[in-house]
Amino acid sequence: FPLLHIDTTYEYPEMIEFRDRFTKEIGAELRVYTNDAAIAEGTNPYDLGTAKCCHQLRTRALVDGLKSGGYDAALGGARRDEEKSRAKERVFSFRDKEGRWDPRNQRPELWNLYNGKVDPGESIRVFPLSNCTEMDVWRYIEAESIPIV
Repeated sequence: FPLLHIDTTYEYPEMIEFRDRFTKEIGAELRVYTNDAAIAEGTNPYDLGTAKCCHQLRTRALVDGLKSGGYDAALGGARRDEEKSRAKERVFSFRDKEGRWDPRNQRPELWNLYNGKVDPGESIRVFPLSNCTEMDVWRYIEAESIPIV
């Protein structure tokens, strides 16, 4: 099965080594997408500020990576308890064609029923851990003996 990874870990070689080794072990086809143009331009938070840097290295890379592979959705590990802005995030979080999120324009998730219909140009970010706490995640990792970096 193919996995697309948006590479924002270029400065952490141990993470890349773990990612490559683990996907090989589980038999996954890893497709990595990096915003090489932004990296070549020296994009960094010190010169651009955190918001612009994040947009280039994460959001722009994600939108371009999804388009290049013809993907409609991306899985993420964000949780609502991580920070204030994520509290309004849905499990199925819709983004416009530029990857922008509008919390007022999200679909209801009543009784854990999710509407996955994607309009042209839209994409979905799916956060299956959204309702978990950090402790839930660590307990699951321990219970299932999941390898970590």
